[in-house]
Order: sequence, then structure tokens, then C-alpha cells
Amino acid sequence: MSIVAFLSYVIITSITPGPSNLLMMNEARRFGFVGAWQFNSGIMAGFAALGMISGVFTTGLYKWIPIVEPFLKIAGAAYLLYLAWKISFPENSKKETGVMQSSFISGFIFQVINVKSILFFLTVMSAFILPFHKSIPSIAFYLAMAILLGWLALLLWSAFGSLLKNFLSKHDRPFRIIMGGLLIYSGVTIFLN
Repeated sequence: MSIVAFLSYVIITSITPGPSNLLMMNEARRFGFVGAWQFNSGIMAGFAALGMISGVFTTGLYKWIPIVEPFLKIAGAAYLLYLAWKISFPENSKKETGVMQSSFISGFIFQVINVKSILFFLTVMSAFILPFHKSIPSIAFYLAMAILLGWLALLLWSAFGSLLKNFLSKHDRPFRIIMGGLLIYSGVTIFLN
């Protein structure tokens, strides 16, 4: 395995806008980096759980991926369109300061069903890890590296949301529309790939 190819794939895929990155940024924009920690830690825990599940089950599930993948893509794209609508057109944006923060469980569940993350781990396992590494410690090492780099990218997006909070609050409507558009783009690209 080429470590450069592995790291390039993991870093580029993790840092590019995706549903989790966008939601973490939005939550940090609304509540600050620390205030968003409950939801964001749920997303990060879900990312780690998804990574471990994929590490354990990829070999057995790999033969089922061609059958299940179209349904995952449809469900994922539909969910991203729903999220795009909710972010772009909130029911009561003037009362946003009174809106409850998202929970750890909602972040965890979102991440576990996040199609981009599912496909990310399936690709990491099937293209970069399993063809070259058979021992459990070796597989665990590369999987842990992918999870850690993914966490760093997620935290970076959250930090951007927190640092740019005042700027984004001043431009709330355009920001929401851009975020919604990026979620739509994520859904379309996941569905078409």
C-alpha cells in the first residue's frame, strides 16, 4: 500500500465539505465551539463507531455492497435534501437563540447513517487497508489513523464555524442558503457516484 495514496485519500475526503463537516460548522456557528461540543462529540463518536464497524464487517459485507448501495444512496440523498431544507429555510430563524442545541445522540445517529462516511470507510477498507494488510494490529493502526484524521478535519470545520460566528451571524441568510446548497451538492454527488 502506498502510504501517500492512503493519506491523500483520507485527508482530502475528510477535509472537503460533507454533511458532517457542514453540520458541525453550523452548530459551532450557533453555539460556539464549546457550546456545540455535545452534538459534535456525537458526530465524532459516530464516526469512530462507523470506522470500527466497517473494520469488523467490511470483508463480510463487501459482497452485499452492490445490492445495498443504491438504497443507501437514495436514503442518504433524501436525508441530505431534508437537512438542506431545514438549514436554508428554518421555521423560526428570529428565535434561533432560544432553539435547543442538538444532542449527542442526534449527532451520533446522523453520523452512523451518513452515506459519505459509510462510503469513506468502505473505500478505505477495501482499497487501501484489506488488500495489503491482514493482521489485526495493522488493520487497526490504519483504521485508527483514518479516524484520527477524520476527527481533525471535523474539528477544523467546527473551529471555522466558531471563529467566524460574528461574520456568519451578520450574513445569516446567505450563509444558510450556501450551507443548504452545499448539502444538496453533497447529496447529488453521493447519489450520482
